[in-house]
Parts: sequence; structure tokens; C-alpha cells
Amino acid sequence: MDPVKQNIVNSQFPLWESLSQDWTCWRDTFNGGTYYRTTYLQRYSNRESTEDYAQRLSMTPIQTHAKAALLEIRNAIFQRLRDVRRTGGSAAYGRAVEGLNGGVDRRGSSMNAFIGGRSVLTELLLMGKVGVYVDFPEVPAGARQSDTVGATPYLYPYRLEDIRNFTLSRSEGQSQFETLLLRDTVMTYDADTGLPDTTVLRFRYLWIDARGKVSLQFYSEKGEKTDRDGNPNDKPIELELSRIPFVLLDIGDGLLKDVCTHQIALLNLASSDVSYAWKSNVPIFTRQSDGREGVTHLRGPDGHEGTATEGGQGATAKEMRIGNTTGILYAKETDRPGFINPSSEPLIASKTLQDSLKDDIRTLINLAVASLGARQSAESKSYDNQGLENGLSYIGLVLEGAEKLLSEYWAAYEEREPSKRLVPVIKYPDRYSLKTDADRIDESTKLTGLMAKVPSQIAKREIAKCTVQALLGGKVSVSVIEQINKEIDAAPYTTSDPETIAMAMEQGLCGDETGSLALGFNKEEYVKAREAHALRAARIIAAQKDAGARGAGDLSIEPTAGSLEKMGATDTALNNSTVSQQRGAGANTFE
Repeated sequence: MDPVKQNIVNSQFPLWESLSQDWTCWRDTFNGGTYYRTTYLQRYSNRESTEDYAQRLSMTPIQTHAKAALLEIRNAIFQRLRDVRRTGGSAAYGRAVEGLNGGVDRRGSSMNAFIGGRSVLTELLLMGKVGVYVDFPEVPAGARQSDTVGATPYLYPYRLEDIRNFTLSRSEGQSQFETLLLRDTVMTYDADTGLPDTTVLRFRYLWIDARGKVSLQFYSEKGEKTDRDGNPNDKPIELELSRIPFVLLDIGDGLLKDVCTHQIALLNLASSDVSYAWKSNVPIFTRQSDGREGVTHLRGPDGHEGTATEGGQGATAKEMRIGNTTGILYAKETDRPGFINPSSEPLIASKTLQDSLKDDIRTLINLAVASLGARQSAESKSYDNQGLENGLSYIGLVLEGAEKLLSEYWAAYEEREPSKRLVPVIKYPDRYSLKTDADRIDESTKLTGLMAKVPSQIAKREIAKCTVQALLGGKVSVSVIEQINKEIDAAPYTTSDPETIAMAMEQGLCGDETGSLALGFNKEEYVKAREAHALRAARIIAAQKDAGARGAGDLSIEPTAGSLEKMGATDTALNNSTVSQQRGAGANTFE
């Protein structure tokens, strides 16, 4: 019995139909471009003419603040994907993960590039859900199974709008889905040139059949059963899989759910400001009137030169032809004509509102991420870094769980016997961060200041590890962080502050070796420093023994002993600093 009806192409998950309008706004807000500007820019009122609206539309800047905030979240997660650990699995899987032999998508993408790119991670953050299907090259009719030797599974994503309907399995079921309906958009090609000329819709329906295996049937846009190429075929494809090879990544709602209207408001405010600045960038000419200008029987019309001549501008005209080569007469005891400019206060107020909306967009997106890791009270409008990092970690867990399922489906294609499948072990980073370099430096500086106030050596070392994590976490690999932490545990000191070390050595609180190591020098460096210091001291003592250097030249066998001593004292060849040791001219203190 056919498990589906002919109208399957019209089937859609019940709750998703009501949300489709929101999805359109989310996607338009992210994509931007001229389509977004044309669709969401509003007219002032019915009084705005078509020509004025078209001119304002062409000058309106496109707003992309929501997109920038979302990509900042994406980049914070993407930069940590290099720390994902994948061990085990088949050799073919390992090569594909590294982007070799066509990669994981037969387009040369590594697993990090596929997961962290626009198709998966960006789509997940934008829409809240995204699907990934694991496929395998189809064996042509009449071909042998050996003809596919060397072929590997491959992945491709599905947008939320293309995941039409599904039935989740019960908890005791092996498969995540019992039924699944997907929509494909495929190219059709010109018969002569081989180039794509249009697109058509194709539907992919999968279900668990009576054998406990996966069956697949394709449908045309009209609901007709076809094969993969669109040719009529009512025989379903039987896959030797017990689970539908599809993974649905889900974090709830998209991050732009609450900020779409903010960006639409920004678009219209910016358009209004540009139009106002454009049209108001012309001074307005004004002059006083004493009331007698309205009496037309007393004089004729004014000419261009301000005289009463025929054919000129009427005396009762409200506007005057002006320019840098013409003038105008004005009545005695009245103010001289001048120019005024429109007030800039509306622009300033609009700019303040736009800045507030921009801040709200970033805040709301960060709050949306923070709410994934830990729900906050409804009264709280602020967010902290801890909640934000928890939200990023939650997204990382979703990606980790999805990749584990993908690797299992990959292994199922490679080996039918479950006990013989080589499934890799996958571990994503535990921590993510959106901190800037300035934030990292500020936090690490505060932590370093606490080390000197804690008497416990263990606490000092743990604070030092926290400092390293705050400064370098997410910027270097986990293995490097672990190596640094081992060096902190093995070090015989708990500070590297130069002032503290110099004071301790001066007061005899630590030895030269410990001080040299704490400052970052090699283990033998302090020995070389002692030898250099001893040589310099010996030169000074030798110079001071000569009587000529003390002012008694007659008693010295070296007439230039004073000059030689001065040269030795001011020699900076073996000093840490090359600054001259010679004193400058003395100041005259006499009045």
C-alpha cells in the first residue's frame, strides 16, 4: 500500500505555515540589498508624490546592523572550530573532513568550513533551524556494487523553508524521524549549450518501511512520482539504512526575531534624514515688508535691477530672483535682506534615536544568545558576558551533537554491519567568547592585580591560569593553553612583574636565578650577568687606583689617567641601557 497520497507536495508542518511570514522578514533583514530597501521603505504620506518617493528611495542607505551583529556571533563560534577534536573513523572520512578527495560536500569543503559557513551555522543563527542530509552516489541501473568503490558519502544542507513536513520517532526508535518530506530546487539545462536555463521544484519523501529500512520516493511539483532525474517512476528506492540520514539542528527561534522592526525603523529614519539634508541644503531668502508693497496702483512691477520696468517681476511677488550678480532694493529703516537655514535639531534628534536603535539591535541579539544558555528574568534588560558565553557554548553543543549524528550516518553508508562501523569521536570546545582585545586586556589586568593579595600559592597559580584564559582563550588552540598551564604549575615563582622582582632582589628576598627566570630570561643568563657586572666593577676599581685620575698627575705614570677613567665610567657597551652616563651642564643658581 502506498504510504502517501497524491497531494503530498502540499503537505506542510502545521505550526510552520503560520511562521512563514516571520521567516521572510528575517531572511530579508539579513540579505539586505535593493530588494530589502524597495520592500520595506515606507512613504511619508499620501502627499508625497511618486517622483519624490522615487528620488528618496534612490538615495536611501541600506541598513545592515542586524546582519553585522549576527555575523559577530557566527565568527566567535567559527574561530573555535579549529579546536574541534576528531579521532577515529574511517580513512575516507578523515580525508573528507580535511577537505581532501572532494571534501565532505564533493566541493572541496572541510568539515569546519561546511559546518561554520553560511549553509549551516549562519543559517542556524538566522532561522533557528537548518537541516543536513547525508547522501551517497546512486548506483546506476545494471551496475555492480563494486562500481562505487572509492565513492564516499557527502553532505548538503536544507533551509528551514525546504523542510516541509516530518514525523519524529518515539524515544525507543532508532531513527530520529519516521517520515520526512524535503523540497529540492534543481536546475534544468539547455539541450544545446548544456547551461542552466531555469529551476524546478522536486520533493523527496523518506519513511521507515515494513522492513525497518529507509525507503525514498521522489515527486514532481505536480505530485507525480518520479526518479531522481524527474522521469516517471513509481518504484521507491530502498536504502540499506535503518535511520533516515537527516539531521535537524535546532536552537529555537532565529536571532533576528526581535530586531527586524528595529532595522526597518532605521531604514526609514535614515531615508528621512538623507531627504531632509538633501532638500534643506539650500538657504532660504527673506526680506521684510512694510505693507506698502501690496499697493499695486502706486507703482509698476519691479525689474530685475529693482527698478519699475515693464516685463519684470511684480511688486507683490513673494519670491525674488537672486544671485551673486544681482541685488535688490530694500526700504529705509528696515532690516537688510538675508538668508536663513532650516534648523538642524530634527536631524540631531533623529540621529540620537538611530544610535539608540543600533545599540538595541546588538543588545537584543546578544540577549537572544544569552537566553539559550540561561534564562534571565523578564525585568532584566541587561546581559553579562557569562550568560553570553553560556549561549555560545549551547550553540556549540548543538553543532557537536549534529556532527556526531552526521558521522554515524556516514559510517552507516560505508559499512552495513553496525558492529564493524568506524565512528569517530568528536569533541567541540567548551568555551566561546565575544570579547574584544581591549576587554581581554582589561580583565587580565584586574586578575593580575589580585595575585599579589592572595597568600595561597595554589590560588596564585589558578588566578594566573584564569588570566591566560581571559587573554588568550579562543585565540589559540586548547593544546597551547594546556601547555601554558603546565608551565605555570612547574614554575618556582608566582609573579613576573618586573618591579616586584627587582624589589625582591634588592631586598635579598629572592636569588638571582629565580629573578632571572621570572623575568623570562634563560636559566644561565644570570651567570653571564654576574660575570659582566664583575668585569665592569673591576674596570672602575682599576681606574680609581691611579693617582692621576684623582687629580695628582705628578704621581701618575699615565698622564691621561683621568680621561681614561672618564671613558670607562661612561662606557655603555655592557650596560642594559645605551643612554649616556655623562652629566650635563650645571645650572647657574646665582642671581
